[in-house]
Amino acid sequence: MPSPGHIALVTGLISSSYFTLGNLGAAYFGVMPATERGNTNLPVADRLALWNHFYGIAALHMPTSSVLAGLSLAVCSYNAPAGPLRNILAVGAVSGITVLVYTVMFMLALNNRLMGILRAHSVKPMDMKEQEFVLDGLDKWRSLHRTRMWIGAVTWVSAIVAVLANDQPIIRF
Repeated sequence: MPSPGHIALVTGLISSSYFTLGNLGAAYFGVMPATERGNTNLPVADRLALWNHFYGIAALHMPTSSVLAGLSLAVCSYNAPAGPLRNILAVGAVSGITVLVYTVMFMLALNNRLMGILRAHSVKPMDMKEQEFVLDGLDKWRSLHRTRMWIGAVTWVSAIVAVLANDQPIIRF
């Protein structure tokens, strides 16, 4: 039977894998590349609608998975003996929770502004200034999002290292 530490570690690995790999897939192979300048001839309003669709789906489960991973690795770190593995788990725990803090501090205002423009666009068409703001905003969002993904990847790598460094098998056959 797996120990509570093993359960926390597997939970951290699964949730950080979901966050990291899901975001990488969406950012580079999903709808997000269609919002980039030069990648498509879509009208700006359609690019914004695609971004909003992606954001609306991910807004609940991505931060939840990152925070769950961070909390799970915090439990592992607390229970691990002092040494490098404990430190690696602690770094992973902090980075998992940092994703949420980073999002609130650096991305929330931009997200709200972009969603506000989308709501306003449903009433009246965007003028050129708004279209340029949207394109610039989507570029900035993508850059901030890539940074956030790499912060989350630290949690994932920490969980992988902990699983590989574990001297006891988590599942016995």
